[in-house]
Amino acid sequence: MPDSSSNLLAAIDVGASSIRMDIAEVSPQAELHLLDSLKKAVQLGKDTFTEGYISEESIRATCEALRDFKRIMDTYGVVRYRAVATSAVREASNSDTILDRILLTSGLDVEVIDGSEENRLTYSAVLETLRGGPDLSQGQTLLVEAGGGSADVTMLSNGELQQSGTFPLGSIRLRAGMGAAASHAQEIRLLKAQIANIVTTIRRTLSIQNAVHYVAFGGDVRLAARIAAGCNQEQKVFVLAREKFVEFAESLAKFSVDKLVRQYSLSYLDAETLVPALLTYEALLAQTQASSVIVSSASIRLGVLLDLMPATEKDRMTSLSHQVLSAARSLGKKYQYDEGHAERVREVAELLFDTLKGEAGIQDAQLLYLQVAAILHDIGLFISSRSHHKHSHYLITQSDLFGLRRRELELIGNIARYHRRALPQQSHAPFVALDRDERMMVSKLAAILRVANALDKEHRWKLTDLKVVVEANQVVLVAKNMSDLTMERLALASRSDFFAQVFGKKIVLREGPAGA
Repeated sequence: MPDSSSNLLAAIDVGASSIRMDIAEVSPQAELHLLDSLKKAVQLGKDTFTEGYISEESIRATCEALRDFKRIMDTYGVVRYRAVATSAVREASNSDTILDRILLTSGLDVEVIDGSEENRLTYSAVLETLRGGPDLSQGQTLLVEAGGGSADVTMLSNGELQQSGTFPLGSIRLRAGMGAAASHAQEIRLLKAQIANIVTTIRRTLSIQNAVHYVAFGGDVRLAARIAAGCNQEQKVFVLAREKFVEFAESLAKFSVDKLVRQYSLSYLDAETLVPALLTYEALLAQTQASSVIVSSASIRLGVLLDLMPATEKDRMTSLSHQVLSAARSLGKKYQYDEGHAERVREVAELLFDTLKGEAGIQDAQLLYLQVAAILHDIGLFISSRSHHKHSHYLITQSDLFGLRRRELELIGNIARYHRRALPQQSHAPFVALDRDERMMVSKLAAILRVANALDKEHRWKLTDLKVVVEANQVVLVAKNMSDLTMERLALASRSDFFAQVFGKKIVLREGPAGA
């Protein structure tokens, strides 16, 4: 991407109901100041969610809007930007075509992001907008953004990320799935029925019934909060009593789209999405114990701008790792993992990684994949003890894990897959589907994971003061002997063949005094 030292940034969101751009300046105090905010109504979701592809008319409208945005960026002198597309483009059968047309006509490179990246960006934005505001450090918090195509739902526990997911619960998608209703009252009943079905799925996935705080964000709920509060100005945070929010949502649900336009001077696009979104927020609120609704001004664009702000790569990786590992542990608990064993394996794997990375050609950024694989390597036991490594691979690759893209989950699933039993083979389709560099990286990290897992074979940690010493032809694990290590030696011997093959060194366990 262009000049990273620029203090002008742009974030573009190609959404289901509109295309938006925020331009901001980073002050010398490292604070964001919004300079311009633009919106172009293009209902890509209406095409995707009804026909499965984006029409030529919508493609042209999108390209025209982004061409205009690019001109405005050039006027400001913006060179550092990120443009993201969400569910409407992600699910369209001709997504590659629209991205290519956008690049050719505007010069903007639009990135299609998955649900976990959406959650990460919006979570970052929520934390920023609530800084110094309502205290969410105690109890469980539900964060909800109901967009045009999907709803991003995140659970926090004592302020720490716990679970997240993206669900097909967006305003335009809901309207597209209704068909023709005989009356407005029937239309509302159909909307509520659709929403209730998906909320049932969300309840099975996330522990939303335990939430004592409820944070809502997104264009529709911000608009509703301003109307309900009688405020014409944007605010970072609105707080509405639970009863007032429900009463307001139900009162608006009685209005037709035309009446909403007349009553509140809304555009037809805003009026079309407002009620389905509010009914979604209301249905999720009903599942919680929250006494109020905290409406945040957070948006995916703010999350993108925060990502673009100057910061060291180490700072970014530390922040992301903390969030991802918290989500991984929550996933482990869902599948009843042995937390103590998982953490011991992670710690040993980290120690080996840090010792070997210099001469093994593995990158610091890859440590996160190893950490997550170590935490989740045994979750397949939830399905069956037989071939549980294969079940672990399946559960990891099929889960939505906060902050990790689908391809990254494939890598982590493969690493966990080889923590025991057979080594990677040409007949293993998920492994062969990776490119050469990815296969080599998976092999190195899996070899480390196998060793770390072998050292806690009995799930009864017997080693203390573990050190790693790299010698000419071997890697020596030196540990203080606390008890009989026969099982650990046997397990290490049976799992070290892959390590020797990948790193060209044997690995042995040696007893020694503490601190050796």
